[in-house]
Amino acid sequence: MQNYKTIAKTASFEKDIKKSRFIAHISQTSTEEEANQFIQKIREQESGATHNCTAFIVLENIEIERMSDDGEPSGTAGSPILNVLQQNNLKNVTVVVTRYFGGIKLGAGGLIRAYSSTTADAIKEIGLVENRLQQGYDLTIPYHLYDKFENYAKNEKITLENKSFSTDVSCEIFLDLENHNEITQDITNQFQNQIKFKKSDQVYKQVAI
Repeated sequence: MQNYKTIAKTASFEKDIKKSRFIAHISQTSTEEEANQFIQKIREQESGATHNCTAFIVLENIEIERMSDDGEPSGTAGSPILNVLQQNNLKNVTVVVTRYFGGIKLGAGGLIRAYSSTTADAIKEIGLVENRLQQGYDLTIPYHLYDKFENYAKNEKITLENKSFSTDVSCEIFLDLENHNEITQDITNQFQNQIKFKKSDQVYKQVAI
């Protein structure tokens, strides 16, 4: 699976448009089943709403896209929500935009703008991350080099995980596949081969963007 962008966290965003309340509920979902479970949860939570319109894109064996207008005129709700996800190149994300009707009809064009802008504003407010496939390494660092290496890691935006302090300092780092060999070689050079590496697993890690 390739690297992909998704929403930073599960969250909600609300705005008023001509007296109607629009609430975008957004969550990371990695399967169609998870997406449907989130949709059902929000529909139960917002059971008094006029509409709960939905769209999701998930990566299973294939990319799956689904949408629903939930009673709004065809093409005025689910499709605009899905279009925003596509335009932002997001994967493994589900959106439910809840509408509480305020008494003023918006028309087809107004509905399209309302559902798309609510989704887009929610994404901007909540933020995105990129899921990157990274190579893990177990490191053994001599105590006298640890402070220097910690500063190096901060400068290179490398997170030190699972730190353990014994005779030496042990930790785990994860590096992007496209440059992990260059970074480990740089560490070897900078620290004169005194930091020991052992490859671990390749995993997807979320990186803020």
